[in-house]
Amino acid sequence: MTVEKINEMGLIDDDMEIVIRQGEGFDTLARGNWYQDDILAYEKHKVESFTWQDDNRLYIDVKV
Repeated sequence: MTVEKINEMGLIDDDMEIVIRQGEGFDTLARGNWYQDDILAYEKHKVESFTWQDDNRLYIDVKV
């Protein structure tokens, strides 16, 4: 699965904050809304896992 596929699933709305992370230390690579360039830069990256939280945040962990 890719970051783009998560968006296509309908889980993300315009107000949701997306945090793209990588590695065991969960290093933040990008943070913002789905339509921002820093998030869109990762749309083809493979996803290791993702977590949605009630505070309208989505954490996506991409593969190294």
